[in-house]
Amino acid sequence: MYRLTPAGLYMLAEIESDATALERVERMVTALGRDMDEVVRVRPDNVVEAATEIQGNWPPAEVPEGQLKERTRSLAFTRLQLGDEKPDLDEVLQDAPEDTPRDLVANLLGCFRATQRRLREDDQTRNHVCWCAHEFGTMVGCPHGCQYCGAGKNGKLISVAVNVEEFIEGVVEPTLRENPWQKCFRMIGWGSDQITFEPEYGLFDALTRSMSRFEDRYAIIHTASDNVRWIADLPHRDRLICVWSLTCNAVAGQIEPAAPSGTERIEAAQFCQRIGVPVRYKFKPIVPIRNWREEYAQTVEELFRETQPESIGLCVLMWMTAEQLKQRIDPALLDPEYVAAMEEAADDMKEVHTGPFPPAVRAEVYRFFIEEVRRWSKEVPIYLSTESRELWDELGPQIGQDKRAFVCGCGPLALPGGGLAVSRSFKYSTYEAKDA
Repeated sequence: MYRLTPAGLYMLAEIESDATALERVERMVTALGRDMDEVVRVRPDNVVEAATEIQGNWPPAEVPEGQLKERTRSLAFTRLQLGDEKPDLDEVLQDAPEDTPRDLVANLLGCFRATQRRLREDDQTRNHVCWCAHEFGTMVGCPHGCQYCGAGKNGKLISVAVNVEEFIEGVVEPTLRENPWQKCFRMIGWGSDQITFEPEYGLFDALTRSMSRFEDRYAIIHTASDNVRWIADLPHRDRLICVWSLTCNAVAGQIEPAAPSGTERIEAAQFCQRIGVPVRYKFKPIVPIRNWREEYAQTVEELFRETQPESIGLCVLMWMTAEQLKQRIDPALLDPEYVAAMEEAADDMKEVHTGPFPPAVRAEVYRFFIEEVRRWSKEVPIYLSTESRELWDELGPQIGQDKRAFVCGCGPLALPGGGLAVSRSFKYSTYEAKDA
């Protein structure tokens, strides 16, 4: 796992009665070079105090020598609350100060979701073209500190659920049984990058063992990390698909301060490909910095020189307003022409999920990427990730895939090897209003 120096270590006290979960905590604490005596035990009667302490611990006044600020966030080991008797947050916070951070209290107590489903209706409302799918998560928060990400920019805590076996039995396997149409399941977490805690965490070992008990089911790792050597030791790595969120080295250095460089991610992908794990890339988000064309062109060349990806996804930075972008990323880092276009379109794009850059800017960026990818490969499937119907319509001939049923990186039907497992019960992407 990553070398972290958390400002504080916390553990839900009830974990001490679960030998398997406690052993998982001990492995991770030992890997950090810390001792279990340093871990604060959290209960409903002291959780407000712990949350207040965490709130004050980050950002740190001082960063340990040789460490990155983003890797000093407090770390909590918790238990996903999967049963009917969940802690009542209103009761826990009843006598708490008004400024008590409710989200920190919830995350410390394990009151965050274990699964989510991407709904066709939601994508229709947001004008996103994607695929409906069930996804899983056991973690909130990330050590990469990507500035466009709310958790990366402002998050104060990484919360890791350690009741993995209970999660597999109570959430993952019922979902697989009830949804035979879905073949590939993304373990994404919530504002997190879960492989940064492997192999000590053991989540993907448990997950792939579970997948192996079902026919043609696969787990998707979606990551910006280069922490992959442990994958070679997984008995069921044949049930894994690795998808990299890839960027150029300049964006990684300037805007993703504690994440590996683009080159390091490609090297990690090369390793996975060498041990037989399918490799895919998403340029997501594409951040149009100054000199972005030259920077990204080098990355595209490098990825094809070192690997043979199954697909390439494209997505310009979105999900925010112009004002929010300027609060997160210094506009001086960005292409001034695109900043001007963003500001000119700010009012029109304010309520648009694919903002802040207007469609003409995004289309220009996508055309550049499509041309660069096609310089090196005429066959690899290209797709737009969570983009609008209008841009799929405009760029469809260049993309070369059916917008209603396209091969992508982390879709529920995107089988290893490039197949698309459409069926009578599930045929279309969310470009279509209905699936039949």
